[in-house]
Amino acid sequence: MSDTKTLLLELHCEEIPARFLSLLLNDFSHKIEDELESWFHTGDSANYGVRIGGFYSPRKLAWRIPDIPIIQTDQTETQPGPLQRLCVDEAGQATLQGQKFAEKWGVPFSEVRFETVAGKKEPCAVVTLTRQGRPTVELLAEALPRLIAGLHVPKAMRWGHSEFEFVRPIRNVLCLFGSDVVPFDVDGVKASHTTWGHRLYHLDHPAPIAVTAPEAYESALKAAGVVASFHERRADMEAQLHDLAKAVKGRVVADDELLSVLAEIVECPKVLRGEFPLSFLDLPKEVLVTSLKEHQKSFCVESEKGELLPFFLTAANRADDPKGFVQGGNEWVLKARLYDARFFFAEDQRHPLAERLESLKALTFQRELGSYFEKTERVEKLMAALAPELKLDAKEATEAARLAKADLRTLMVGEFPELQGVMGGEYLRREGAPEGVWKAVKEQYRPVGAEDDLPATALGCLLSMADKLDTVVGCFAVGLIPSGSKDPLALRRAGQGIVRILWERGWGVSPENLMILALGVVGGKATQPAPAILDALKGFFRDRVAYQLERAGYAPAVRRSALAAGWENLTDLKARCEALSAFAEDPRFGSLAQSAKRIGNILKDESPAAAFDEAVLAQPEEQALAAHLNTLECAADHASRLAALANVALPLEAFFNAVMVKCEDATLRAARLSLLHRLQKAFLRMADFSQWQ
Repeated sequence: MSDTKTLLLELHCEEIPARFLSLLLNDFSHKIEDELESWFHTGDSANYGVRIGGFYSPRKLAWRIPDIPIIQTDQTETQPGPLQRLCVDEAGQATLQGQKFAEKWGVPFSEVRFETVAGKKEPCAVVTLTRQGRPTVELLAEALPRLIAGLHVPKAMRWGHSEFEFVRPIRNVLCLFGSDVVPFDVDGVKASHTTWGHRLYHLDHPAPIAVTAPEAYESALKAAGVVASFHERRADMEAQLHDLAKAVKGRVVADDELLSVLAEIVECPKVLRGEFPLSFLDLPKEVLVTSLKEHQKSFCVESEKGELLPFFLTAANRADDPKGFVQGGNEWVLKARLYDARFFFAEDQRHPLAERLESLKALTFQRELGSYFEKTERVEKLMAALAPELKLDAKEATEAARLAKADLRTLMVGEFPELQGVMGGEYLRREGAPEGVWKAVKEQYRPVGAEDDLPATALGCLLSMADKLDTVVGCFAVGLIPSGSKDPLALRRAGQGIVRILWERGWGVSPENLMILALGVVGGKATQPAPAILDALKGFFRDRVAYQLERAGYAPAVRRSALAAGWENLTDLKARCEALSAFAEDPRFGSLAQSAKRIGNILKDESPAAAFDEAVLAQPEEQALAAHLNTLECAADHASRLAALANVALPLEAFFNAVMVKCEDATLRAARLSLLHRLQKAFLRMADFSQWQ
């Protein structure tokens, strides 16, 4: 469009920490979107937020926004003033107050109109002002320095004598509106039409790169050795990783987080393959994968069988490695790191894991809840109580709980905290512990997040659940309760893990019974009254169950109505949701929902008996409803119960159309109320249908 142009802004800085890049990019995007809306008042938001293209790399933050009007339209506004009788006299001449009002807005009194405005009972003086629209380039020149200075900068710094604060020094500003440079400066750096490419490129090309138009931004940088788009760099690196692993008959040990980190810390997405000595493959797979990731930002390569190969893949921030210096340097450093890991691994195995239990007394879990040794004792009690109920080996259960936290005192976990549990399981396996025990210890922290897999073994699931249960209930007992963005010890995640285990394992243990059991184990360490703790825990776990239903993909009506009817048994709740989902599109349930609300209103202040004499019911509609009630109450499973519920919808509607429930005859009234009471109870075995819509 001839009356619009594209804005391009790039801040070229010294290396910005990767974790700040997307935060700064999004912060400015929101700020410039709000600014554009305030200038052009499009009303439909013009979708500026959708159209903003963002780019970032270690030294660059850039934004490109197309279709921005080149000039504001003229802005009109209406300003009300004093009452008409105060602005003109009896002869119709302007009073002093009327003249002052006109002078205030810079118009002759002849342009003052008198109209009734909102909030006034009498006509008032009114003027309409027209403000000429300004060129967008002028607006940008005024706003951009302010918007850049107003960015939320983590760990903001100043350099030299400057008062300007930013995450890193700004070395160059590129800003084009169409082909025109927007004239402004930031911290003494003037905007221009040039930028800088890769450092190695400028060894042979000392001049800055000219960008002729916003649309030429990526191609100009790519010619200078920089891929501007994070997503393009990531996709390119992912393809290179696959090809380099395939060349040695392997596959990459996938890690999306590491891939994103590498794409953030390089400008040129080049992946290299290196090797390490075969002898290091004696180390556990988890140790090698973690060491390469944490120390070298490198990927491991594995065979089709999942066995590691003596290769690693990492990023080089340059297009080539002609003399092999980058590869050689990475191999040299990696070998030293793996020697350290081998030393830690060997030293840890000099003593059985059980010998470290006593030292857990010196490691604090939480101030009021005591040490990890005390936590271990609590988890042991939980395992001993729950294992028989779930038909698991109680001896193995308590042994797994006893040794679960011992690896916190090992050298390997001291170096790599993310390997806690994993190393304990590995050491126990090598000590000859029962398979159920070492696998449970190895899996105890799973699931870590909502998408993480559960432990593969039943005993691992139980240990994970008991550990998380002690953490959640213990924290609630001492007043550490999640609120808003505050979540001490990631309690919401732990609670969700407990619910997922119960849900996916199909264990019919009541969450409330688990809370009571764990609270009893916490015992005297609780600082809050037990009833208050249980009430808070019930609300907490109900929210976790609601989220589990959402994750499972049930329709909102199914989730609301099933949850409102009870969530004490998650196995039963899951079965009810499955059955309800099969009937969710049946139109009869809409009628049933309305009738359920009506029953609730009728019974609100009543206390009907469960039993009633059907012979008292004389009208055909109530007799038919009583017959359906018998069928409904005799249904053996959820599917047949729902079928009976669907069949009762029309008879119930007919009952309400024909029958006066609260009639004058006390005996008949009692029978009708009891009939509805029994129906309500039958409904609630499946769902609270008043929540269906």
